[in-house]
Order: sequence, then C-alpha cells, then structure tokens
Amino acid sequence: MRTYDRVLEEVRLDKSHGALWLSCRVVDAFIALVEELWGLSELTGELRALVERARSCRPSMASIANVAEASSRLVEEGLALKLSSEGIVESLRRFKSAIEGVKAEVVRRAVEDLSWPKVFMTHSLSSTVLEFFKLLGGGRTVVVTESRPLMEGVEAARALGLMGFDVKLVVDAAAYQAAKRFGVEVFVFGADSVLPDGYVVNKAGTAQIAIALKHLGVENACLCESVKVNDKLTPESVELEVKEPSEVLKEDLRGVEVFNLYFDLTPPSVVDKIVMEDGVHRAPYSLKPFAGWRLRSFLE
Repeated sequence: MRTYDRVLEEVRLDKSHGALWLSCRVVDAFIALVEELWGLSELTGELRALVERARSCRPSMASIANVAEASSRLVEEGLALKLSSEGIVESLRRFKSAIEGVKAEVVRRAVEDLSWPKVFMTHSLSSTVLEFFKLLGGGRTVVVTESRPLMEGVEAARALGLMGFDVKLVVDAAAYQAAKRFGVEVFVFGADSVLPDGYVVNKAGTAQIAIALKHLGVENACLCESVKVNDKLTPESVELEVKEPSEVLKEDLRGVEVFNLYFDLTPPSVVDKIVMEDGVHRAPYSLKPFAGWRLRSFLE
C-alpha cells in the first residue's frame, strides 16, 4: 500500500480526532501522492481517484471531501502552471497551515460573542470548543455529557477541569435535567458538517440535547470552520455514519441488533447561531464552504 493510501486508511479508521485534524491528514495524503508519483503518467488518474476515496471514507465529515477536492485543484493548477513538485508540495503545506489556523479565528469570534454566560453545556470532544474554553478562561461552570459509547466527554471534562472550570460530568440521558439543575445558559458544540441552510451534523446526541434545551430557553451555539460546510447535500441525502456494534455491547444477544449511530442531524430551527471564521451567522442561514478563502493564493 502506498503512503497516501495508508494515510487515508488512517483517516477512515480514526476514532480519536476531530474533522479538522483529519482534514489536515487528507492534505498530507495529497502531499505524499505528489512526492511518490511525480513524473509518472499515473499521477493524474490517481489524483482524481484519491479525491473519490477521500470523499467516501468519512461521509459525515464534509471538510474531508472539501479539502480533498481543493487539494486536487491545487495540484492540477500547479501542474498547469508548470510548477516543480517542490512548489506544489509547498502550496499544499500552506493550504494545510491555513486549515490549522482558521480555528483560532473561530475561537476568537466565539469568545467575543459568548463571554457573558456563567454556565455552559457541551457534548462530545471538539477541539474547537476546547480551544474556545481555553481562551475564555476558567472560573465558570461547564456541564459535560459523557458522550457514549466511547465516552470522549470524559476527556473533555478532564481538559476543562485542568483549565480551571467547575465541571459537572453527567450521562447523556441526564442532559435536560442537568441543564435545569445547574442553570445552563448556552449549549456550545462543534460540527463535523454543516449544510448551507444551517443543519448541523455532529456526534449523536447533539440534536436531542439541542432540542430539549431549546425548551428551557438555552441558547444553542455551534462553533464551526467554513471548511466543514457541505453545499452538495440536502438534509434528506446526508449519510450518517454507523460504527461497530461492539462499541455499544460486547456480547451477542439473541434477537438484538445494535445500531451504533455515530452522528445526528440538528435542525436549524434550534440552532441559534453558527460561529465561523467570517463571523457569527444566524437564521435564516446561507453558509458557504471556504468563506472568504482564495485557494489560488496558495500557489502564489
């Protein structure tokens, strides 16, 4: 297996990193492809094939497909401009750095907009959300759900505790009652994909928490980089990934099928705001991938 295929397989199997980190690894796959196939006739065909493999390996994460398509365009345009392999690789590295850096702008805007609450809730383990809390500073309360079945919420709780927050770790099913008990003001969560009209694909449980908390008057805020906007899907065509049953139940039970749904779709009617690097968006949403980006600049 070639290096770029091994990187993509790592992305497909990964269960510990968020969509933005995985998207950067996809750029690494395209860098490896250029370095390994430079000067060979199969480069162009493998380039397009890699885009399709990336698109299908994590269908719930729009940023992976977006980044793969953009990486391919950068390589194709670099070839048309007769850049050297080193020049194309450097353009891909600049693109990767931009992806890594855009999170900081989302976080900065989120802190400006959400500095007022004293009590937050969060679900799952979003690196963007953790960076938001880190910049916001401790001394507040954060209610954290376990986020079953892999319990990544425990890792989020640990990180927030070390930042100086008063952390309340609760089981997912207790989110509504915990929000009432502790006086949650804002439910802040990340995203694996966002549709242009504001539907949010995120870890399973996000939708039911957002819907329940909306009835309590809690503000629901999604923090998301525009690279995660999928403008090719509708709510009906979104593919939500299903993972191994063994994560939920270790033993086989006669007549029982374990349905380990990893993601869900939160409707825009309960999403009060989506904070991206280009600003704070509110309904009615009209979101675009790579908002304000000029991809050709990475070749200059």
